[in-house]
Amino acid sequence: MYDFRLGVDVDDFHLPVKDAIRTAAELKFQAVELAAVSGELAPNNLSDSGRRHLARLVRGFGLDLASLVADIPQTRFTDPHTVSRRVDQTCLIIELARDLGVPLVTASVGPLTHPDTGEPSAPAVEALARIGELADACGVIFAIRPSSETGDRILRVLAGLRCPAIRVGFDPAAMAMAGTNPLRQIEQVAEHIRLFHVRDATAGLADRPGRETRLGEGELDVIGLMAVADAAHYDGPYILRRTDSASPLQDIRDAKARIERELRDL
Repeated sequence: MYDFRLGVDVDDFHLPVKDAIRTAAELKFQAVELAAVSGELAPNNLSDSGRRHLARLVRGFGLDLASLVADIPQTRFTDPHTVSRRVDQTCLIIELARDLGVPLVTASVGPLTHPDTGEPSAPAVEALARIGELADACGVIFAIRPSSETGDRILRVLAGLRCPAIRVGFDPAAMAMAGTNPLRQIEQVAEHIRLFHVRDATAGLADRPGRETRLGEGELDVIGLMAVADAAHYDGPYILRRTDSASPLQDIRDAKARIERELRDL
């Protein structure tokens, strides 16, 4: 039987932070992921004492602080007009992770390579190099979550960076919705994965993107993908997400029960 460590992104509960963390504990998750771009958990809104209190709060509920999310809207690593703002905000979140004792910061990324040649974007590589240098100094991993990039292009970006602090956060649903085959990609980048998001989705087509679904109602073999990551010696948490739902708490509760049931049956 597989022994996967399950976590949850508490932002998906749409509750005040303390209530969301308590809910994660009540649902018997082992780890939590926290959004840190805006609101009460943004770096500029957390004093030194606030950071200590947050770390004690999470661990007081018996949970691990697995990752912080740095999904910064309206910015792209390839956009010269917004990339500096993205780097600056990301670096603040990395410093917050260091202060909280969180091992990893993750962020969804758009294109990182030229659409025709596949060559890594110079602005993106420069931005990731700056982030990676700080992450390495802070003892934090920065896990990029690509959606439309293929595995070989992701590897090309990582090879160009040569930075051990830049790794991959794997979100199979995001890839499927963008029309990318997550099974093909995981086989290429498995050894670089440091975070795994668990949700289901329908596949995107040329004329329309896919959509997120309740677990089991999409087209992903979620357990199979988790098993591939496990076989590649991924030992981090599997973070359940439900970003598009009218009843996220129920959907997350059902998803956790389904995963645990299917794992028992393997």
